[in-house]
Amino acid sequence: MIKQIQHLPHNSRTIPAYTIIYGVKMAILGLLVLFLAINLFPRLPLESLEIEQAKLAVMLAPNNISNHLLLVQEYLKRGDMAAVERELNLAQNVTISYKPSARNSVLGASLSPAKIWEKINNEPQRINNEITHWENIIKDKPDYRDAYLQLAILNYQIYQTDKAKEYLEKASELDPNFETTKELQKILGY
Repeated sequence: MIKQIQHLPHNSRTIPAYTIIYGVKMAILGLLVLFLAINLFPRLPLESLEIEQAKLAVMLAPNNISNHLLLVQEYLKRGDMAAVERELNLAQNVTISYKPSARNSVLGASLSPAKIWEKINNEPQRINNEITHWENIIKDKPDYRDAYLQLAILNYQIYQTDKAKEYLEKASELDPNFETTKELQKILGY
């Protein structure tokens, strides 16, 4: 006996062509709508999520100095110095009213929020002094690659990104194969 092989029916015979064409058009339309939705509606940036979490932590435990200091860090990332000062003043008030026992003392906890604020205020002046120092070195030794790297980092810290980029490019010109320069370019986004 010879077995007959059965053929599977073609899709075009089972499903009408106009139905297939309509389905393809709807799939394309769906992809276009998805693409537009992704590009039109902005996503919530992670930065705002981090600051909101820090604010929530302060609201839930207002007497916890660590929470205040975490919020200070978030404000510092954004350069909001008024908010930094306000939060450190709140933390200072908490430290005045809270007298830790010897058992609860932590290494480094002796730095009060007022001292932290003083340090934050003095930081730009310290950085500017270092910039002047490294600029004087460059005047004497214009081919000193590491001085340009230091200047790039210092200028980046005070948000002088154009100057930081110039110094980083100069360091790269002096030694294009130096791995630290390449890594710093990645970190600073240049």
